[in-house]
Amino acid sequence: MRNLEFEIHPFDQAFYIESLLKKTHSVLNDAKSLNKFWMKRNYHCKNDDMILDLFENIILNAGGVSRFFWPSSKKVHYKIRGKKLREVYEINDSNVLKNRDMRNHIEHFDEKLDDFLKEFSTWKVTRKYVGPLTFVDDNRTFFRAYFYDKDIFKIFNVEYEMEPIIAEIRRIHEILLQQQKNGSRF
Repeated sequence: MRNLEFEIHPFDQAFYIESLLKKTHSVLNDAKSLNKFWMKRNYHCKNDDMILDLFENIILNAGGVSRFFWPSSKKVHYKIRGKKLREVYEINDSNVLKNRDMRNHIEHFDEKLDDFLKEFSTWKVTRKYVGPLTFVDDNRTFFRAYFYDKDIFKIFNVEYEMEPIIAEIRRIHEILLQQQKNGSRF
């Protein structure tokens, strides 16, 4: 019989580990694909859509990971779960994954798009850009952009520093792999 107060039981831990691993694995695979473009000097404008899609997917999955640690619902048992997982993975409230823009991007994409299009005149919006920020000499608005000299991905004119996000996902991923190896226990 289960306790009325929410807790993550040992046999349930495997499901949290597996669910988080799926998201962290996806982020790291996308980061690996992006690295291939830069290492092989394979970048050219024909790859812009693919590069921007990979960065957007990283943000979507990082937002998915974030929801495990900071649930959006006010229900007590979700908050208890989030607190427990933050303890297990040594995550505090200054963690890069707590970024609400990143989380809301996936949860409210349609609303973010509506707000973006309402705020910015579409004839002044650059739909896509991959290149150095140093080549951008005005106050352009970007739908999607990646500034490879600053490692910044921008969508709906919101900027994400990618290195800290990917590094934190990698750190959590390594813990998850160790947990999986140890019988899928925290």
